[in-house]
Amino acid sequence: MKVPRILKDANWQLILAAPVAAGILHICATLAAPYLTAASAYSRLAPGLPVNSMQLLNVSAPGAEPLPFMSPDARYAMCRFNTAGGPVTVSAILPPDLGWTLTVVTPQGDNIYATASVPSRPTPVSVVLVPSDEAFLGVTPEARGIARDVQPPTPISATRGIVVVRGPDKGFSYQRHVDTVLKDARCTARSF
Repeated sequence: MKVPRILKDANWQLILAAPVAAGILHICATLAAPYLTAASAYSRLAPGLPVNSMQLLNVSAPGAEPLPFMSPDARYAMCRFNTAGGPVTVSAILPPDLGWTLTVVTPQGDNIYATASVPSRPTPVSVVLVPSDEAFLGVTPEARGIARDVQPPTPISATRGIVVVRGPDKGFSYQRHVDTVLKDARCTARSF
Protein backbone atom coordinates (compact mmCIF):
# COMPACT_ATOMS: atom_id res chain seq x y z
CA MET A 1 0.00 0.00 0.00
CA LYS A 2 1.36 3.35 -1.01
CA VAL A 3 0.98 6.31 1.41
CA PRO A 4 0.13 9.60 -0.32
CA ARG A 5 2.97 12.11 -0.36
CA ILE A 6 0.98 14.77 1.52
CA LEU A 7 0.60 12.44 4.53
CA LYS A 8 4.25 11.50 4.39
CA ASP A 9 5.44 15.12 4.34
CA ALA A 10 2.98 16.41 6.97
CA ASN A 11 4.34 17.85 10.22
CA TRP A 12 2.45 15.58 12.63
CA GLN A 13 3.72 17.37 15.72
CA LEU A 14 2.16 20.61 14.47
CA ILE A 15 -1.08 18.86 13.51
CA LEU A 16 -1.41 17.33 17.00
CA ALA A 17 -0.31 20.51 18.79
CA ALA A 18 -2.99 22.68 17.11
CA PRO A 19 -6.06 21.08 18.80
CA VAL A 20 -4.23 20.91 22.14
CA ALA A 21 -3.38 24.63 21.90
CA ALA A 22 -6.97 25.43 20.90
CA GLY A 23 -8.23 23.49 23.94
CA ILE A 24 -5.87 25.33 26.28
CA LEU A 25 -6.92 28.68 24.78
CA HIS A 26 -10.61 27.75 25.21
CA ILE A 27 -10.13 26.81 28.87
CA CYS A 28 -8.15 30.01 29.60
CA ALA A 29 -10.79 32.18 27.89
CA THR A 30 -13.58 30.49 29.86
CA LEU A 31 -11.81 30.95 33.19
CA ALA A 32 -10.87 34.58 32.40
CA ALA A 33 -14.36 35.65 31.24
CA PRO A 34 -15.63 36.77 34.69
CA TYR A 35 -12.61 39.05 35.10
CA LEU A 36 -13.09 40.66 31.67
CA THR A 37 -16.68 41.84 32.13
CA ALA A 38 -17.47 45.51 32.55
CA ALA A 39 -19.70 44.97 35.60
CA SER A 40 -20.09 41.89 37.75
CA ALA A 41 -23.45 40.47 38.79
CA TYR A 42 -22.71 41.54 42.37
CA SER A 43 -22.07 45.16 41.35
CA ARG A 44 -25.36 45.19 39.41
CA LEU A 45 -27.48 43.61 42.15
CA ALA A 46 -25.91 44.97 45.36
CA PRO A 47 -27.17 48.59 45.14
CA GLY A 48 -30.79 47.43 44.97
CA LEU A 49 -30.64 44.87 47.79
CA PRO A 50 -30.81 45.67 51.51
CA VAL A 51 -27.98 44.35 53.67
CA ASN A 52 -28.73 41.16 55.65
CA SER A 53 -32.39 41.09 54.66
CA MET A 54 -34.11 38.84 52.13
CA GLN A 55 -35.96 40.62 49.33
CA LEU A 56 -38.37 39.10 46.83
CA LEU A 57 -37.51 40.27 43.31
CA ASN A 58 -40.40 41.46 41.19
CA VAL A 59 -41.23 39.69 37.96
CA SER A 60 -39.62 41.74 35.22
CA ALA A 61 -40.55 42.11 31.59
CA PRO A 62 -38.39 40.36 29.00
CA GLY A 63 -35.30 42.45 28.39
CA ALA A 64 -35.63 44.27 31.74
CA GLU A 65 -34.17 41.55 33.96
CA PRO A 66 -31.69 42.66 36.66
CA LEU A 67 -29.12 40.29 35.14
CA PRO A 68 -28.78 38.91 31.64
CA PHE A 69 -29.83 35.29 31.13
CA MET A 70 -32.04 35.12 34.23
CA SER A 71 -34.46 32.29 33.76
CA PRO A 72 -37.96 33.57 32.89
CA ASP A 73 -39.57 30.48 34.42
CA ALA A 74 -38.29 31.18 37.94
CA ARG A 75 -38.92 33.57 40.83
CA TYR A 76 -36.10 34.84 43.01
CA ALA A 77 -35.50 36.12 46.53
CA MET A 78 -32.08 37.59 47.25
CA CYS A 79 -30.13 38.83 50.25
CA ARG A 80 -26.94 40.87 50.13
CA PHE A 81 -25.02 39.78 53.21
CA ASN A 82 -22.12 41.34 55.08
CA THR A 83 -20.56 39.54 58.04
CA ALA A 84 -18.44 42.51 59.20
CA GLY A 85 -20.77 43.08 62.17
CA GLY A 86 -21.19 39.41 63.02
CA PRO A 87 -22.51 36.12 61.65
CA VAL A 88 -25.49 36.07 59.30
CA THR A 89 -28.06 33.28 59.60
CA VAL A 90 -29.78 32.12 56.42
CA SER A 91 -32.74 29.77 56.62
CA ALA A 92 -35.37 28.49 54.23
CA ILE A 93 -37.59 25.48 53.77
CA LEU A 94 -37.49 24.35 50.16
CA PRO A 95 -40.74 22.59 49.15
CA PRO A 96 -40.75 18.97 47.99
CA ASP A 97 -40.69 19.98 44.35
CA LEU A 98 -38.06 20.11 41.63
CA GLY A 99 -36.47 23.45 40.79
CA TRP A 100 -36.01 24.99 44.25
CA THR A 101 -32.44 26.01 45.10
CA LEU A 102 -30.55 28.08 47.66
CA THR A 103 -27.14 29.39 46.64
CA VAL A 104 -24.51 31.54 48.37
CA VAL A 105 -22.40 33.53 45.90
CA THR A 106 -19.31 35.71 46.50
CA PRO A 107 -18.85 39.13 44.87
CA GLN A 108 -16.43 37.48 42.44
CA GLY A 109 -19.18 35.10 41.29
CA ASP A 110 -17.96 31.94 43.02
CA ASN A 111 -20.65 29.62 44.39
CA ILE A 112 -19.52 28.75 47.91
CA TYR A 113 -22.68 26.87 48.89
CA ALA A 114 -25.58 25.44 46.92
CA THR A 115 -28.42 23.11 47.78
CA ALA A 116 -31.47 21.91 45.91
CA SER A 117 -34.82 20.53 46.97
CA VAL A 118 -35.72 16.88 46.70
CA PRO A 119 -39.12 15.69 45.45
CA SER A 120 -39.85 13.35 48.36
CA ARG A 121 -39.85 15.77 51.32
CA PRO A 122 -39.34 19.42 52.28
CA THR A 123 -35.69 20.44 52.48
CA PRO A 124 -34.90 22.62 55.51
CA VAL A 125 -31.79 24.73 54.98
CA SER A 126 -29.99 26.51 57.82
CA VAL A 127 -26.65 28.18 57.12
CA VAL A 128 -24.54 30.49 59.29
CA LEU A 129 -22.23 32.77 57.32
CA VAL A 130 -19.24 33.65 59.48
CA PRO A 131 -16.53 36.25 58.82
CA SER A 132 -13.58 33.83 59.01
CA ASP A 133 -12.61 30.26 59.79
CA GLU A 134 -11.48 31.27 63.28
CA ALA A 135 -14.85 32.64 64.45
CA PHE A 136 -16.13 30.95 67.61
CA LEU A 137 -19.90 30.65 67.65
CA GLY A 138 -20.20 29.34 71.17
CA VAL A 139 -20.31 25.95 72.81
CA THR A 140 -22.59 23.51 71.03
CA PRO A 141 -25.55 21.99 72.89
CA GLU A 142 -23.92 18.57 72.53
CA ALA A 143 -20.79 19.82 74.33
CA ARG A 144 -23.02 21.01 77.20
CA GLY A 145 -24.70 17.60 77.42
CA ILE A 146 -27.96 18.64 75.76
CA ALA A 147 -29.31 16.46 72.97
CA ARG A 148 -30.15 18.39 69.82
CA ASP A 149 -33.35 17.40 68.03
CA VAL A 150 -32.71 19.46 64.90
CA GLN A 151 -29.88 19.59 62.40
CA PRO A 152 -27.32 22.23 63.43
CA PRO A 153 -26.71 25.04 60.94
CA THR A 154 -23.85 24.67 58.49
CA PRO A 155 -21.12 27.29 59.09
CA ILE A 156 -19.66 28.86 55.93
CA SER A 157 -16.76 31.32 55.87
CA ALA A 158 -17.66 34.40 53.80
CA THR A 159 -17.37 38.14 54.38
CA ARG A 160 -19.90 39.39 51.83
CA GLY A 161 -21.91 38.22 48.87
CA ILE A 162 -25.45 37.39 47.81
CA VAL A 163 -27.78 34.58 48.88
CA VAL A 164 -30.18 33.53 46.11
CA VAL A 165 -33.32 31.46 46.68
CA ARG A 166 -34.81 30.32 43.38
CA GLY A 167 -38.24 28.81 42.92
CA PRO A 168 -39.95 27.58 39.75
CA ASP A 169 -42.67 29.81 38.30
CA LYS A 170 -45.32 27.31 37.26
CA GLY A 171 -47.97 29.83 36.36
CA PHE A 172 -50.64 31.97 37.94
CA SER A 173 -52.27 29.23 40.03
CA TYR A 174 -48.99 28.47 41.86
CA GLN A 175 -47.84 32.08 42.22
CA ARG A 176 -49.13 32.59 45.77
CA HIS A 177 -47.43 29.40 47.02
CA VAL A 178 -44.10 30.29 45.37
CA ASP A 179 -44.21 33.85 46.73
CA THR A 180 -45.02 32.58 50.25
CA VAL A 181 -42.05 30.20 50.28
CA LEU A 182 -39.72 32.92 48.98
CA LYS A 183 -41.01 35.44 51.55
CA ASP A 184 -40.50 32.89 54.35
CA ALA A 185 -36.78 32.62 53.54
CA ARG A 186 -34.75 34.49 56.16
CA CYS A 187 -31.40 36.27 56.14
CA THR A 188 -30.68 37.91 59.49
CA ALA A 189 -27.58 39.31 61.16
CA ARG A 190 -26.69 38.42 64.71
CA SER A 191 -24.02 39.70 67.04
CA PHE A 192 -20.90 37.81 68.05
